[in-house]
Amino acid sequence: MSFKPEMRNLIIHADDGGLCHSVNRAIINALEKEIVTSTSLMVPCPAFNEIADYFSNNPNHDVGIHFTLTCGYTHNPWRPVAGKDKVPSLVNSDGYFWRTVEEVIANAKLEDIETELRAQIEHFLKKGLKATHFDSHRGVLFTDFRYLNVYIKLGLEYKIPPMLLRPTETTFKEAERQGIKIDPKEIEMLAGMGLPFLEQLYMINENDLSFENRKDKYIQTIKQAPIGVSQIIIHPGYDDDELNRLTSDGKDRNDDLIIFTDSKIKQMIEQQNINLIGWKQFAKILGFGG
Repeated sequence: MSFKPEMRNLIIHADDGGLCHSVNRAIINALEKEIVTSTSLMVPCPAFNEIADYFSNNPNHDVGIHFTLTCGYTHNPWRPVAGKDKVPSLVNSDGYFWRTVEEVIANAKLEDIETELRAQIEHFLKKGLKATHFDSHRGVLFTDFRYLNVYIKLGLEYKIPPMLLRPTETTFKEAERQGIKIDPKEIEMLAGMGLPFLEQLYMINENDLSFENRKDKYIQTIKQAPIGVSQIIIHPGYDDDELNRLTSDGKDRNDDLIIFTDSKIKQMIEQQNINLIGWKQFAKILGFGG
């Protein structure tokens, strides 16, 4: 795999590594089938060590840090890596991360966010892993430009590319739809930093689609990939008792796994003359360490 700027390059990214054993097994399966090309790990989660051990023994895979500041799972809460006493604004009265993005926005102090993100990076690195990129669980770090500045600052400091979508009119409209205010001057500043930008970022947000409808949505998205680098975020998992105790989207995650371990999907991507890459290849040409 290599990044070819003149081509349509596509990263197929498996989200939520470390969430639980079911998700870990599915991500590893998908990466080994060589259709999924990237993943990122949730450092605070209880199954992080399990999947980190796999990647320390299989360093050729593309693996980033999925910065985590919320825990929406009632039966499986987790705490900050930095320790609740060091980041008190990031936790509820029980010492666990806030459940919702809105609670983070209402309570989090900027210095606590930076402390926790640094703790997640350092814990990841201590496992002997080399991060290919950063991204943000549930998009928390994209909800406030102050948070985004910390995200980018850490990327530049550690020479690890932060996932960013190229700012366009469409990007602005989608941000406004989600209640995120963007100052054009701030975007101009970002554009001058030499950061890697994705041309398109896609994730299915609908629950309970039929398998065929879900597959068709992915196929249409793949076919529309533009020149440059785009990313599709998927959420593979096995529809088993463990995952169903944690979340209600076990079927959707299982469908993602089936779709993106199917050799026919890989053949379709090749027929579309689309180049599958990971963040490692994308970052290298821009001088990041990835």
